[in-house]
Amino acid sequence: MRSPGEKQNIRRRLLFVGLIIVAVLLQNACGRLGAASASRAFLLVPLCVCIAMFETDVAAALFGAFAGVLWDVSCAADGFHAVVLAVLCAVCSILINHMMRNNILTALVLCAGSVAVYELLYMLFANALHGAALFGGLGRFYLPSFFLTLLFAPVCYAITALVAEKHKARV
Repeated sequence: MRSPGEKQNIRRRLLFVGLIIVAVLLQNACGRLGAASASRAFLLVPLCVCIAMFETDVAAALFGAFAGVLWDVSCAADGFHAVVLAVLCAVCSILINHMMRNNILTALVLCAGSVAVYELLYMLFANALHGAALFGGLGRFYLPSFFLTLLFAPVCYAITALVAEKHKARV
């Protein structure tokens, strides 16, 4: 028999999995969410970072890896997103659990840093592997995508905070 705290953890984590699946569908099926130009919102990065803020480091890394695998499958990538999101989520969870307070301001800071790291790594690896100019799309794609993605960070934080508050383990 499971304790009420374990049941709450299972419910919360299932809801987080559902949020990740919805974000994958929105990010990949709807094309360019809110795109004004060639930019694109990467919904999974702020969502995974916000989920990581309410989880342990191992659970956060697993959520990041799960979201990354779904992203890799949808774009026929080679595991880049899974590895990057797992590491970013683990780092954000460790920072929140040991050094930072969990609030909207730290969510924005962590989301901004995570999106910047993701885009920098993607620029370096994707452009280097395909022989394109290293910073060729910086002003046309990466910077607008960075700011467009950050617009969704407060929404992601509000939703994950609501889920975490409604389904936190009560001992």
